[in-house]
Amino acid sequence: MDWSRFPKKWLIPPLLIIAILVWLVTLTMPDDKLHVSFFDVGQGDAILIQTPSHQNILIDGGPDPQKINLELSKKLPFWDRTIDLMIATQPQADHITGLVEILQRYKVKQVLEPGVPYDSSIYQEWLKLVDEGQIKHEIARAGQVIDLGNGIKLEVLNPPTKLLQGTSHDVDNNGVVIKLSWGKVSFLFAADIREEAEFELIRQRSDLRSTVLKVAHHGSKTSTSPQFLAVVDPEIAVISVGADNSFGHPGTEVVERLVDRLGDDKVYLTSENGTIEFITDGEKLWVRVER
Repeated sequence: MDWSRFPKKWLIPPLLIIAILVWLVTLTMPDDKLHVSFFDVGQGDAILIQTPSHQNILIDGGPDPQKINLELSKKLPFWDRTIDLMIATQPQADHITGLVEILQRYKVKQVLEPGVPYDSSIYQEWLKLVDEGQIKHEIARAGQVIDLGNGIKLEVLNPPTKLLQGTSHDVDNNGVVIKLSWGKVSFLFAADIREEAEFELIRQRSDLRSTVLKVAHHGSKTSTSPQFLAVVDPEIAVISVGADNSFGHPGTEVVERLVDRLGDDKVYLTSENGTIEFITDGEKLWVRVER
């Protein structure tokens, strides 16, 4: 086609569109680093791990389908509609609701969950979608290790082989606790476990020491005991929590404990900082916040 026959002003919009598309592709192209984003989804948990080998791992989906969709659209290229591994740390609505939406909008290759008995309509809907989609369904137990390539690994630390029973909240205490490691940098995702599970992990001599701690149960006073914090010995803490929530999260004493140990500038809250993204090459760690 001879483009010279057309008025030049007709050529500007197509060229502008092409330039914008190239710019968007450049911005969303994966790099050779590990990205861990703690999404601001309100009173709930949602975390995206993006590996150098282009794997997408979603841990929980928060309580709001629209928010998790929006957050994922900011981090994933528009052509990438695949979640390689979906981890539901526990079956309650503040973790599972958004995952139902993601199952309907994305291609999910595998799911991992604790398999605790729990009777709720949203959890049953999630299980139904997993079954109908013939998605590989694994039950998480301590000792499982997932090799993500490039020396990056995911380790399941909780729940134990025999689920904890008779605790203050068995669903919380049997949540999936995961450690993500690459070189000198590591992340501990503590789900919603309470002190009973924390003490059990300490008793089992689990490898808890981590650079970044995702504080358990939105900073509830039932978790993050001084003993657990001492063993994890984090440099940075992240609390996934909704602003002005009705639960009083995070607990004042928990925040003070974290600030006393780490410093005020090393404790991040999604309610204050928005989505918090960590970027690492296995040696250094960078932090990026939305606000």
